[in-house]
Amino acid sequence: MLQKLSSCRWDLAFIDESLDEILSGKTIHLTHVTNPFSDEYWFADPFILDVTPEYIYVLAEAMPSTIHKGVIAKLTIARHSMTITAVEVILEEPWHLSFPNILRKDGHIYVYPESAYGKKLYLYELIEDKQGKTTLKRVQTLCDDVIWDTDITELFGEPLLFTARQDDFHLDIYRWNSAQDRYIYSESIESAEQNMRMAGSFFEHKGTIVYPSQISTPYVYGKAVELRQISLQNGKWELKEIRTINHPEGILYRGLHTFNTYKGLTIVDMNQYNHFAGLIIGKLVEFKKMLKNVLK
Repeated sequence: MLQKLSSCRWDLAFIDESLDEILSGKTIHLTHVTNPFSDEYWFADPFILDVTPEYIYVLAEAMPSTIHKGVIAKLTIARHSMTITAVEVILEEPWHLSFPNILRKDGHIYVYPESAYGKKLYLYELIEDKQGKTTLKRVQTLCDDVIWDTDITELFGEPLLFTARQDDFHLDIYRWNSAQDRYIYSESIESAEQNMRMAGSFFEHKGTIVYPSQISTPYVYGKAVELRQISLQNGKWELKEIRTINHPEGILYRGLHTFNTYKGLTIVDMNQYNHFAGLIIGKLVEFKKMLKNVLK
């Protein structure tokens, strides 16, 4: 009973404002996604797969209520009601899966979910059969390291993989090695703050490459999202803060965790206590950790 009261869930929402408005610092408003399947799954780490006038298709980490292991699901969201109308589990492995980032290349769609507990990073091709069933077929190993929340991009002129290899204080950069047919660690960008883990894909907007990252604390994972301009100048990486996006003004919300944009829509996920009892227990746990650090 105590565990149920203190539990949290993840919710999905779309930001109402345009990218111009978001990046200019305008106050954001959210349209929450209704989850009629909440007894079976909660969803996090959303990436927009496609958009039609009637539906939004999203890939997300799905956490089944029956097992404590993430799987990758395709969600169908009705635009008129912002309600999930269908959930299709498209990938399950022996290990936990999350952060199903999408790579579109040469007319194909690939997905490379975080699989740190599987010890490697794999690439899957997204396949839809004639009956409309979607599956992910593993086609390649991308990296042999244990890495977290990854983004692959060629926005900087070559294939690069950005990830958290060490901790949330480092953004680790891998370069493609043709001889080894793998991404190999190259260098890191360090920060004095716990704000370097990828919160979604890099995106380019009006000539600026934007880097969404997670702001965490020793007590709260995924407290907020920071948007920064990232550039490579004379071989040196430079970051410039654009804005921070905090969680909604709801007392039960713990944080805002990811940020992804595609075809004019921007999706986020948020962590929320299920009950006020969970909020009280969570605050007591945070205070205990803080006190322990002070007394060290």
